[in-house]
Amino acid sequence: MKKSESTVQQGAQESNLIASPNAAPYPPDLDTVHPAATSAAWKTIRQAISFPVLMAVLLVAVALIGVHERLPDPDTWWHIAVGENILRNHAWPISDPYSFTAAGVHWIAYEWLGEVAMALAARAGGLSGLAALLFGLVAAITVLLYYYFYVRCGNAKAACVATGVLLPVAAAVFTLRPQLFGYVFLLITLICLERFRQGHSRALWFLPPLFLVWVNTHGTFVFGLVAIGLYYVSGLFEFHFGGLSAEAWTGNQRLQLLLTFLFSTLILLVTPYGSQLAAYPVEIATAQPYNIANIQEWQPLSFGLGVGKYLLALVLIMFLVHVLLPVKYRLHEMAMLLFGVYATCVHIRFILIFVMFFGPIIACILARWLPRYNREKDQPLLNLAIIALVAFAVVNYLPSKSDLQKLVKKDYPVGAVEYLRLHPRPTGMFNAYGFGGYLIWQLGSQQKVFIDGRADLYEYSGVFQDYLHIANLNDDALPLLGKYKIESCLVGRKDALATLLSASPDWKRAYSDDVSVFFVRSSGTNP
Repeated sequence: MKKSESTVQQGAQESNLIASPNAAPYPPDLDTVHPAATSAAWKTIRQAISFPVLMAVLLVAVALIGVHERLPDPDTWWHIAVGENILRNHAWPISDPYSFTAAGVHWIAYEWLGEVAMALAARAGGLSGLAALLFGLVAAITVLLYYYFYVRCGNAKAACVATGVLLPVAAAVFTLRPQLFGYVFLLITLICLERFRQGHSRALWFLPPLFLVWVNTHGTFVFGLVAIGLYYVSGLFEFHFGGLSAEAWTGNQRLQLLLTFLFSTLILLVTPYGSQLAAYPVEIATAQPYNIANIQEWQPLSFGLGVGKYLLALVLIMFLVHVLLPVKYRLHEMAMLLFGVYATCVHIRFILIFVMFFGPIIACILARWLPRYNREKDQPLLNLAIIALVAFAVVNYLPSKSDLQKLVKKDYPVGAVEYLRLHPRPTGMFNAYGFGGYLIWQLGSQQKVFIDGRADLYEYSGVFQDYLHIANLNDDALPLLGKYKIESCLVGRKDALATLLSASPDWKRAYSDDVSVFFVRSSGTNP
């Protein structure tokens, strides 16, 4: 692989500032004040409280403050229930155990390892444990974004600013689900690939074991394979055309990338379900049209949303920068950027993919103006004081157990669940889509649900289509309630179905609060 001398010097100069305690001699005054400054222990401590570390702490603080009310997600609850079921039974599910509409239908836990991790967090600390897991994953993603941008641009300050600019966009997907593990793995993959491009051949060794964990955790592993493939293909030849260029790999580098891709692909078969987990991303893209068309996270990015407007502003500013400044791209960078833009515009759930591919470009442009980190001017004791102050502030700002309970109660049928514990309806209960996961987590087999967030299962069994007809009050809504022998309904207080049932003499309200309403069929009426 070919590199210019300036690029090598640029990457080496600042990478040593963070990664190596021997990067540069310390100022004489520090050696005088601290006799132990030349020891390995002091160098390690000084590195741990350096200015780049302070910037990472500040970024994590901003990210955590932005998600301190993000714990509840409709899918969080059933993921926990599935993980708990695996831990309890020491077996992986092969059919649906939670609904009466698709009972016994073939279904597997596509994200079982992530679900087990979530269940362990819930076992350890309940809502507080789940919050700790969410905050840990958000912190990991933030730090990895910062480090990846740094590896690409060689300037820690530019990487910090680029990460801070893009955090409001990334925060759109910061909810507790297995996909957050997948994004952590994708960032690690991108860092390994970029380190390999810069001459660290051993960086690829980590990828096949990573894919073994990844395929059992979330379907985003497919993006990791795409990234490896783009790096490989972009180095098969060398060219320069305008601002676009490609650098040819050496024969040994091509072989290493090819073997990494091959081993990472083969290891995808090592799962409790054989090849089914590896095939699931293709399945969801080609065989679940109702899921893709009706679930919010699969919808195109809307510029009516705040995050859409913000992202559009960033793209327009970048367009202006390209007009005013010469910006150069490597072939794989341009390919990943175009893929990220397309994926985000088509499905909002992939907005973090855009952040990963767009951020390094912002960082490299900012690196032209922002001065590099100067180790000799660093103030480690001041950094330590600020880090301690920020950590204290964040810990006190994050939600307490009672705060978390209030967050859940605000969006989920907590009161209705208590009512159902006293008045169980094991079958024949229609429920809102967003309530299904919470019912599964709280009531398990005691209360079979009509539907929950496992849209793939319900689409294949035809239940999802029927649910949409009922929830949207299509002409066949009431006949469909009869088809499923529905005797009770738990819906959102503002749902259209709640209005219809309130006006119907065939239904009476048995329970209601600010979040949900529970109806039961009047005695003497037939479903």
